[in-house]
Amino acid sequence: MAQRRTWLTTRDTPALIHMADLAGALGRSVHVVAQSPVSEGSSRDAVDRDLADLDASASASLMAFLTALRSAYVTPLPREDLYLLASGIHHAVQRVVTAGFLVHHGRMDDLPAEALDMLETIGRQSELLTDATEQLRDLDALEETWIQLTRASRRTDRVLVQWLASFGEDLLQREFNRRREVAWALQSAIEALRDVNTHLGAVLVRES
Repeated sequence: MAQRRTWLTTRDTPALIHMADLAGALGRSVHVVAQSPVSEGSSRDAVDRDLADLDASASASLMAFLTALRSAYVTPLPREDLYLLASGIHHAVQRVVTAGFLVHHGRMDDLPAEALDMLETIGRQSELLTDATEQLRDLDALEETWIQLTRASRRTDRVLVQWLASFGEDLLQREFNRRREVAWALQSAIEALRDVNTHLGAVLVRES
């Protein structure tokens, strides 16, 4: 077997802490969006603040990640790989937050079961991505995480198709439009996470 490249045996860069923060922000955004339809009174204002804070903190984490990455002498993977992974997670956070704003400002009373299913699976992906930040020097563990992420991605794809297919069933135009916009935002988040997992797979192939 070829000798492993230097960056796979060096210490972790502080940038990985910020990448883990991004994955954590994804999980928190899922929780806020799932809870937003049941909020009332002052808690509705709190949802709006929470979504704005999540968006701002995720962007701050990405900026801190980039600063730490540029100043790191050694990294567990090439800098370009780490940046693509972090920016993909950041994009997913942004799109889930967008879905939350659409639910909140559209005053949706509830979320369809399919949307909740998708959010739950995205939340699981956030946990797996947090694990992945600790596995960049252990390719066997990273491969297992990649497999689980792939399965989660396929599940969200199937649920999204089922949800979109049901849109023509007895929905008023206004409700149809609101649900469609939320679905598109979640679809964008799913696509961002699929890109992250595709890049993880490329890393595994290249470094094995």
